[in-house]
Amino acid sequence: MLRNFSLILLVVSLSSCAITEDFKTREAARAEEMRLKGVREEANARHAAFRVETGWKSRTYRDPAVEALLTPENTGIQVSLDDQRGLLMAGDLIAVDFPIASGKANFPTPKGSYTILQKSVKYHSNLYGKVYDAGGAVVVGDADRRSAAIPEGGRFAGASMPYWMRLTNTGVGLHVGYVPGRPASHGCIRMPSKIAPYIFEKSKMGTPVIVSSSAPVEWPKPEA
Repeated sequence: MLRNFSLILLVVSLSSCAITEDFKTREAARAEEMRLKGVREEANARHAAFRVETGWKSRTYRDPAVEALLTPENTGIQVSLDDQRGLLMAGDLIAVDFPIASGKANFPTPKGSYTILQKSVKYHSNLYGKVYDAGGAVVVGDADRRSAAIPEGGRFAGASMPYWMRLTNTGVGLHVGYVPGRPASHGCIRMPSKIAPYIFEKSKMGTPVIVSSSAPVEWPKPEA
């Protein structure tokens, strides 16, 4: 009888320990959820404050607290065509908000969800650039290689696209370029030279990129 009673006490004790540990785990998870909620609210408030400042559209916003959260696994880029802005994100938090120049009306940047397919610090377009004559003078400053006439002895030189990050196999990507505050490219997404190296550094092959009318938007949920 005493042995059976001792076994009962042991089972009760083990059950109590399991319940206590489960309670602690749930409390820790709840506390972490509340902490992350606070971090998100504070980050969103800082970004919202930037977006009402005078001249914000020509400036770059950086949030060091969110930048510290960037990892190869949670980094993503979103592009707002309406605002002409790019967002470097740590999950759903905005780390960097920077001006971009997307494609002109006759060369629109295609909307969609992409991943970075290629990265190159030094890259030149094989479609767009300048045509030089035999003496080295520019005869066509904005040439399309597919239709431009190359004078005898002349040459075509592809436009420089530093910090290139390819999104499509048809030539659309992100790169350093002239950012005048309006759509101005042949379909690519131009970035300012001061922030492009950082965006390039924090991104990797496979980093998700969303191009849409407005941003941020919710990231697509992983397929089951």
